[in-house]
This record gives sequence, C-alpha cells and structure tokens, in this order.
Amino acid sequence: MTGVGVVSPLGIGDAGHWGGLLAGRSAVARLDRLTRLGFPVDVAAEVPEAAVAACLPRLPRKQLKLYNRATTFAMTAAILAVEGAGLKFPLDDPTRAGVILATLFIPYPIQDLLRHLTSLESSHQPNQLDMERALQVSRTAVNPLDLSLKIVPNLTAGHIAINFGLRGFCRTVSDGCTGGMHAIGQAMTAIREGELDVVLCGGAESPMDDMVFADLCSTDLLAVAGEPPERTCRPFGRGRTGTVAGEGAAVLVLEAYEHAVQRNARIRAEVTGFGAAIGELTLAGAQGSSDRAMRAALTDGQGESVDLVSANGDSSPLNDQAEAVAIRTMCGARGTSPAIYATKGAHGNLFSAAAPLEVATAVMALEQELVPPSVNCDDPDPECGLTLSGSAPRPLPGMRAALVNAIGAFGESASLVVARAE
Repeated sequence: MTGVGVVSPLGIGDAGHWGGLLAGRSAVARLDRLTRLGFPVDVAAEVPEAAVAACLPRLPRKQLKLYNRATTFAMTAAILAVEGAGLKFPLDDPTRAGVILATLFIPYPIQDLLRHLTSLESSHQPNQLDMERALQVSRTAVNPLDLSLKIVPNLTAGHIAINFGLRGFCRTVSDGCTGGMHAIGQAMTAIREGELDVVLCGGAESPMDDMVFADLCSTDLLAVAGEPPERTCRPFGRGRTGTVAGEGAAVLVLEAYEHAVQRNARIRAEVTGFGAAIGELTLAGAQGSSDRAMRAALTDGQGESVDLVSANGDSSPLNDQAEAVAIRTMCGARGTSPAIYATKGAHGNLFSAAAPLEVATAVMALEQELVPPSVNCDDPDPECGLTLSGSAPRPLPGMRAALVNAIGAFGESASLVVARAE
C-alpha cells in the first residue's frame, strides 16, 4: 500500500481524519434538512459543505457537472491517494493498472421531478399520475446529466479510470457494508496473481440523498436519535438501537512489491490476508460468519499475529453482539489479547466506504504506534463482553499488524490483515 486518500466526516486527508479521531470528536449531528423533510431519523455524519467546497479545486473542472456527491468524494480521495503514492501519469503500461471501487446507493433526482408534479396529474383520474406525461417530462424537462449519467452506479469507478488513464480492470462492487473490503481483497488478488501491478481500490458513499435516506428509514438499520445526537452511535454499547449513516470515501493505492520498489515508492503498509463469509441472519449465523472471515484472513496472511483489531462495531444490536463473541473466540483460540477499538461512533457508518476508511485508519495507527480512541464506548454492553480502547489514544510501541472487520446487514462478513511496512 503506497497511497491513502480519505474524505471523512471528520476531515479531508490523513491529517483531517486522523486528527479528528484522536481528538475523540464525533461528527454525528442532527441535520436540519432531514428534520424539515420529516424523516423519522434526522441524525447522520455528514462531510461539511466547507470541506466539500475545498475539494472542488482539485477536481477536473470540465467533468464536475457529471459527478454526483459520492463521485466527488471518490475522485478527491483518489487524487489524494495518487499524490501520496507519488505515481506519475501516464503510466508506462496503463493496461497493468485498474480501479476496483465499492458503491451501493444511487442518488435519484426526485426534486427535479417533483417540480413538475402538479402538471402530471391525469386529466381522466384526479389524484392519479399520468404516466405517459411523466415519462415524457423525464425525457425532455429533466437535465439528462442528472437523470442518466449521475445515477449509473459504475460511473464513479469509470471517472477514476478515465481521469488517470487506467486501462486494466474497472470494477464496481455493490455489496453494501462489506463491499469496500471486497474491493481491497479483489485488488490484492489481482496483484498477487500477476494480472495487475497497480490498483486504486476502496469505496465511496453518500446515503443522505432524499430517496436513499427514505429507503434507509424504512428499515430497522438506523438508530433512534438520542440526546445529544453525537451519542447516537454507540458500538458495543448498552441500549444501542442501530447504526448511524455517514458519508465519504477512502481510496488506497495497492502495488506489486517489485513495482513499488522499482520506482522507489514509500511503502506505507502491506496487505497480507483477506477472508469473507456469510451466515444466517441470526446471532449464531452472524457470529459464525464473522469468525470464519477473521480466520480466513489470518490464514491467508500465513497465520499473521495481530496486535490490533479494528472492530466493525456498527452499533446494531445483532451485529455487535455476534462480532464480540467471534472476536473473543478468535482471541481465545490463538491465546492472544490484541488491542480492540471501534471508530464508527466518531464518523458513522459509511457503508461501502466504511471498511476502506477503517483500513486507512488502521494503517495510520500502525504508523503512529497509537491505538485510536473508541468514541461512545464508555458504557459497554455486558452481553458483548469486549474491552475496547478508551476515549483517548493509547501508545502501543512495536505493534506490527492489524485485523480490520466489516459486517453487513444480512449475515455477510469480510476481514483484512494489514501489516506495517518493514
């Protein structure tokens, strides 16, 4: 891993995100727009508009009109990652480089359509939509850039590939909360098997779009807002009621070791193992899924001994308890006691971007030899039985490797082992 690019609710770039995390700050807040729209949940972790505006000068000006919010985050993260990696473009062989990016939610321009709603009532049936006229308005009155190019899910990865002239793989992974981890795992596999030398991988998400957030509110995933709102996301906490939506992106540059050495790149970390599993949507099923994913990642990493565990800790009742039992079982079987932390209390659940952001955080932790604080984990649920890092960063000299977990809403799990660069 030679490059890390982060757009987080806590800040932009390594310094912004890591600094916000070490300060023990939570970016979760009540959003006035969600309150005005009458959503039953109105708390989320949003990238501040000032930070978004600061990203724009980095982006190709002529392409901006084609980007939705998630693409803006992904492009910014990719540019930061490439700059950090010191890659120069065009590459000597662009067919040996690619993009594997996770994204799930598709923004739909519902506000543009609603402006025409009163003119779309059927003249034959009051209070009924005239579908023929509605389709015509969609084709003629709504900006095609909004209705077509901004809602195609694989275009975010495509924009990154086009911007950097990458002609190898260009893949989009839509596996939800584990998608970003799968993107990194696929990138590792493509390099390991000799198909590519360089991969930009990670995830991007912006679930606060009106229709997307309405869909999330129709499920039982999101927590009921409490007071104060920044305490809503409580990983492994007593009385937790669900996760909190967050937005942002994290893009990593992975390279074949020989390729990185040949160009005298700074190597920040090594990705050594990946594993994934799925189980029934029960406590036992989710526990088994998480256990198998962690074991597979550790085995793939030649039995790597880990000093850190970055827990998924999404604050949902089922996932947290299942993951906690799986972590305790794994530690007991290996006779180890790694430091365990969870960061979603600070930045919310970024869904497809959650795992890449947390992998980036683990790399920063290894580099700084600091265990990050676990925000809002000061009242642990006794049924989870995990001892997490406290509310302040803790030095841990000599730590070498970290295990990072991702768990989805339907029994799926994925884990990754990252090690310090020697």
